[in-house]
Amino acid sequence: MRRAPAPAGARSRPESPARRPPMKLSSPFGRDRRERDDRRRSLRRGEAVTVACRLRRTSARGWGPWTPAELTLGPVPDGPVGWHADDPIAVGLPATRGPVDARFDDIDDVWSRDVRFRTEAFWGMDGGIIVLAAERATTEVAVPPELLGPLLERLQSQLGFEPSG
Repeated sequence: MRRAPAPAGARSRPESPARRPPMKLSSPFGRDRRERDDRRRSLRRGEAVTVACRLRRTSARGWGPWTPAELTLGPVPDGPVGWHADDPIAVGLPATRGPVDARFDDIDDVWSRDVRFRTEAFWGMDGGIIVLAAERATTEVAVPPELLGPLLERLQSQLGFEPSG
């Protein structure tokens, strides 16, 4: 009796652990934690700081995917607040544009919300997401939980809103 051929792309035996790509674990200890602590202190002091995050924006077609990005905050009180993403398509812009550097202009409100789905729980289900609402687009930013409060207060103050915390 002959077996039917396996469908295209199917593996007949489990993949060897040696063949899997290495997974980068974010440890609560060590360098990652020290870097986040340094960023938190810089946020509270009003210094210029760059924060790695996950970002998504609305477009005419709805929400875009979560994409790796960086928030850049200039020094307080009137430093620029912007973001950078390497993938223009993920943030709803044409592919011909290349990496995106944009500023948060004409923001109507800034607040935080809880993580609702596992697909947005990059730092656990107890994390939070900062929402920057504007007339033409809404942006959501996911950051590690220990940066959420300081980053929210800093964004609110630099964008001209009364801090909620």
